[in-house]
Amino acid sequence: MDLLDDFDRVRQTFAELSDVGKRLDSTLAEEAPAIQPAAASYDLPSLSVEVTVRQAARGRGQVVAAACAADTLVLATSKGFLLRYQWDEYGNEKVSEVELTKPDNRIKSLYIDPRGAHVLACVKTANNFELLYVHSSWAKPRQLSKLKGLAVTAVGWQKQPSSGEDEQQQQQQQQQRPGSGSSRSKGAAAAGEGAEEDELLFSTGDIILGSGSGSLHTTCQEARAKREGAASLLLDFKDKRKAMCSIEQEQLPGGRRLVMMATPSALYIAAGGPGLQGLFGRYAAASVLQPLLEVESPSLHSQLRLLRGSLPGALPSRFAWLVGGLLLHGHLLLAEMAGDAAVADGQEYVGDMRQLALAEAGSSPEDEPHALVCSTYHYLLLYGDRLAAINQVSGKVVSEISWGPGSHTPGIVGQPLGLLQDAASGAVTLWSGESLHEVAVSNEDKDMWRIYLEHQCMWRIYLEHQDYANALKLAAGSAQRDIVYQSMGADAAAAGDFKAAGAHYGRIVGGKPPFEELALLLVEAGDPEALQIFLNTKLQVLGPNDKAQATMVAAWLTELLLDTINRDLLAAAGQHTPAYKAHVAQLRSFLSDNAAVLNWGTTTALLEGYGRLGELEGFAAAKGDQEALLEYLMRNKDGATRALGVLRKPSVGPQLVYKFAPELLAAAPQETVDFLIAAGSTLDPRQLLPALVRFGEPGTPAAKREQALRYASFALDHLRCNDSAVANLAVALLSLEEDEGRLLDFMSRARNPLRKPLFDAKYALRLAKERNRRHACVKLLCELGLYEDAVPLALAVELGLAKAVANSPEDDDALRRKLWLSIAKHVVQGDGGDGSSAGADGPDQAARIKMAVELLKEAGGLLKIEDILPFFPDFVTIDAFKGAITDSLTRYNRQIEELKGEMDEATEIAEAVRRDLKLLQSRTAVVSSRQVCVACNRCILDPPPNPLKLPCGGAVPPFYLFPTGQAFHVLCAAAEVVQYGGDLRAKEVKLLLQKLSRLEPAAAGSTGAAAGQGSDQQQQQQQQQKAAVAELAAQLEAKVGCEDPWNGELLVRLIDMPFVAENEKDTDSWKI
Repeated sequence: MDLLDDFDRVRQTFAELSDVGKRLDSTLAEEAPAIQPAAASYDLPSLSVEVTVRQAARGRGQVVAAACAADTLVLATSKGFLLRYQWDEYGNEKVSEVELTKPDNRIKSLYIDPRGAHVLACVKTANNFELLYVHSSWAKPRQLSKLKGLAVTAVGWQKQPSSGEDEQQQQQQQQQRPGSGSSRSKGAAAAGEGAEEDELLFSTGDIILGSGSGSLHTTCQEARAKREGAASLLLDFKDKRKAMCSIEQEQLPGGRRLVMMATPSALYIAAGGPGLQGLFGRYAAASVLQPLLEVESPSLHSQLRLLRGSLPGALPSRFAWLVGGLLLHGHLLLAEMAGDAAVADGQEYVGDMRQLALAEAGSSPEDEPHALVCSTYHYLLLYGDRLAAINQVSGKVVSEISWGPGSHTPGIVGQPLGLLQDAASGAVTLWSGESLHEVAVSNEDKDMWRIYLEHQCMWRIYLEHQDYANALKLAAGSAQRDIVYQSMGADAAAAGDFKAAGAHYGRIVGGKPPFEELALLLVEAGDPEALQIFLNTKLQVLGPNDKAQATMVAAWLTELLLDTINRDLLAAAGQHTPAYKAHVAQLRSFLSDNAAVLNWGTTTALLEGYGRLGELEGFAAAKGDQEALLEYLMRNKDGATRALGVLRKPSVGPQLVYKFAPELLAAAPQETVDFLIAAGSTLDPRQLLPALVRFGEPGTPAAKREQALRYASFALDHLRCNDSAVANLAVALLSLEEDEGRLLDFMSRARNPLRKPLFDAKYALRLAKERNRRHACVKLLCELGLYEDAVPLALAVELGLAKAVANSPEDDDALRRKLWLSIAKHVVQGDGGDGSSAGADGPDQAARIKMAVELLKEAGGLLKIEDILPFFPDFVTIDAFKGAITDSLTRYNRQIEELKGEMDEATEIAEAVRRDLKLLQSRTAVVSSRQVCVACNRCILDPPPNPLKLPCGGAVPPFYLFPTGQAFHVLCAAAEVVQYGGDLRAKEVKLLLQKLSRLEPAAAGSTGAAAGQGSDQQQQQQQQQKAAVAELAAQLEAKVGCEDPWNGELLVRLIDMPFVAENEKDTDSWKI
């Protein structure tokens, strides 16, 4: 690798290359035709494969995964075992095994750290994925439960300790100073390395875990810790197509990190810090991280390898990415730029990227390599049937080993499955399901100087001889290829072939000569097609970082293509000739392929200026900016129909429909409503209200109003929309019609399952009043329960309507009677309502009397003749009311008889109650000495526990016996009342107990002998004390002994009381 680095530095200096070319001109001029890169005159290296372990699985099934590092090789077998192979300096083999998982589970992948101490295994169980961690000193694995379910497909190990970077730089500086090789310095360095090694042997450091779902996680595991380390998410692409295949991380000075990630179709690089969290914290979303390289055909065998120098701890200088049938490789400028803190993007560390085709275009995945390792000067590639070595400089296959049908390769046991390389020793291992093989490349560096010499100088010799194909083949880097393309373009321009010159000039990427100079040359040539070829080629070679130039070139090309189409039309007098159709197809293809770099404003202005509306629609579809296209179409007179065609496309979201619905309904109401109905439930009717609500205002054309009503009816009837705003829109539209039939029918139908109106009744009533829709007003007043307001309005419309309103409140007879009275008053007194017209006899009065009598029948007994008589004048012939008066008297007699019966029944009930009360006064109960208090479980004659410290003793009664058969100590029953009976009742109970406790128990009854011996004054005092005790005991009984505390009203009140009060401390323990 030192030789390779030296030649890389030489290649970067153009002056040195020129000097080498001049010195070799005289010696190589005669031999140039004989020097062929494909048949070089040097000794080719050769591959060899030798079996090292024949029975690698050691009876534990088949080998399913493998990894190696630091002279340690670990194997995972199909029976769930981990085998660790180690070799000492004499080649002696040592094998240890650990049972990872059950044989029913399958080990998907295996990873080992660069020091060979830590192993991670991803295991597929029956229902999930598990990640196991094993240290070299452990006899059993540790399951990382925090990462359970994560399908790990790649691991990026930390190669250097975070705290040892500055120390390592100091040691390198000491080695460059005089005296740095003293025994003391060397001893200190060795001690420092030993301390770091001990630290890294028992800690994984910050490792990166890549998953099959496209997410990145980080964790750190300590072997000496009893618990697993923490894990956190770094980045998530949320796309299984971006599953992680390979991850490499490097530590840069200042705590910065460099991470490279390979997916099946892209290679990413990121740099920053401090640490991994600081690096990935810059990317709020995974879409912000742009790929360094990307291929069209993804491959599951995507692998990334980093190539390092020979010095210990050296940063990688090159990378190689194997993806499908391609090998993409380039330089990493870490040694030159690692200390530059101004580097903000990881892609700035990459230079001189190249591509090597390993399989022919269109080949099957079986013909592509699926494993890659890098030796000093060669790429070793594992195919399904062979192992090949390819020179890193020439790109030629120098040696192959084949197996399978038709070939006999001694030394290979089983079908090879993978290729491993020990980063420390460089040893390459080929493993199969049965055995391990050592792969060696002999004569690897033989005559490498000659290969470098050919590739650095031969391109100039071919260039001088105008052999441009071979010159391009051997040119190293874009600068040399630009010189070749410039010569090719100049020769073509000198020959008058400006089309070929444009194709060659367009491939120059270095900017010398400048783009403007080349474009001006082709413009002056007067060949528009040559200019198009130049711009098209230039657009293809521009990279992702040249977006501004790509946009400018694409805009220029668009204008040239439009000008070509315009000239075709002018030449053919407007006829669509085959040339015109071909150029139109070319323009459409160009707009579709380059939509990402074309500026919307510039491109649409060009297409609109040339009248290419069809291409404008296609460009908008390719650009994904349908909104701008719709805005353009709506500016045209007949654009509404075309805009509806755009909105019908599945790629157009509903938000655009909501935005342009007002303009579309105004321009083409019927077509727009047809489109909205066809869209069905994909559109939210509420979001369309801003476009429809203006049709509910007076003065709107009936045709447009009918279309808006059509969609509102569709939303309510077919979409089952229960939004009140949509129903209000329908009411507003229908209230504009002179005929109230459809409005009344809608208000009857627009109901939810509970028969509540979908529309806002108050809003609908306001509209009905403003627009003089009296039938609707009556219906809405009834809906709101305003029957007293509805009847006068109904009487102004129709008497039958008023009668229907009066019968509406079915459960309120008083209200119905009041409504019927208002109707009767209106009928009897006529339109005047003041009785003035009823003063004289005449035919009108007779008719009103007849109608009033009929109202008595229709009211269903709610009105009586005496209710309506006050409405008539004082002098009215009674003959007209004879029948009604007779019916009224009959009804009164019947009611009187019913009242008599009820009174007799009430008397009997009262007598029965009196008898029961007398029986209760003489009711007795027997209390046993073993009767217990149900509250404290103590004998009723024993003192109660009294947990509330209530006043006791004195004349306080000992116990209560309730009709339920339960007995309570008085203090126990009082405690229940104090706790749950309320503050006021508790205060009264405590006061009564306190007063009774102060009185003597002897005062509760006379002592017999003392009653006759004391003076009259003493007897009087005893009687007063006895009366006081009885009164207090009666009051206490009313508060406490009136009911069983456990079976009375007190218990019923506790039903809605919470188990834990809000002010108690353990409230959180009851939360669900």
